[in-house]
Amino acid sequence: MDMINVKNLKKSFGSLKVLKDINFDVKKGDIIAAIGPSGSGKSTMLRSLINLEKADYGDIIIEGKYLCKKGIYAKEKDAKQICSKMGMVFQHFNLFPHMNIRKNLITAPLLQKKDSKAKINELCSEMLNKVGLYDKINEMPSNLSGGQKQRVAIARALMLNPDIMLFDEPTSALDPELTQEVLNVIKDISKDNMTVIIVTHEIGFAKEIANKIMFMDNGYIIDFGNPHEILDNNKNERIKSFIEKVM
Repeated sequence: MDMINVKNLKKSFGSLKVLKDINFDVKKGDIIAAIGPSGSGKSTMLRSLINLEKADYGDIIIEGKYLCKKGIYAKEKDAKQICSKMGMVFQHFNLFPHMNIRKNLITAPLLQKKDSKAKINELCSEMLNKVGLYDKINEMPSNLSGGQKQRVAIARALMLNPDIMLFDEPTSALDPELTQEVLNVIKDISKDNMTVIIVTHEIGFAKEIANKIMFMDNGYIIDFGNPHEILDNNKNERIKSFIEKVM
């Protein structure tokens, strides 16, 4: 089953063409790592999938439903319903600083009337256990390390029971010693048959976790496929040069 289909996606910011012609499909259970140099369009591509950026042209289909068709978007109510199938974790956590960890997790499900308050609180405890932070349930975000904040952000995204998880460089704002704890949580999530797209500069991690690698450069997908073929055995000089520099 296709979870995501993207066809002829284009996006510019003024005169700067960021996405020039993006095409790819994501199957259920795929774990896709999007890699490539800074400025290649990876984050814009990811944000377009969940309607945080509006494409200028192209199709975005999520689980068979058009979010965008030839640049024309679904009605707001329909778009929200389509995007509710996805959870996103950002580079800079985006936790609510005035709420403790419990409230950070339960606020959206309560507003969306996902379940009873008791069930939502129970799920909150379960998700914090999943990321190893149940003991921080009553803490404020300011009392947590960067790695802990990112793990809370992952737990918060999982509260809405998404079919697809999107990660936008989730470790790039972290010190190296905190990076591994976040990567371990993402690795655990990937074992649950979750469909995942992760934009990352962690090439070793991408090779370990992903069943497909997407290499982007200059607004295009240059290669998309088996990690071994792209990372270890690539004939494309641009990709070879990039891998040699970052590995």
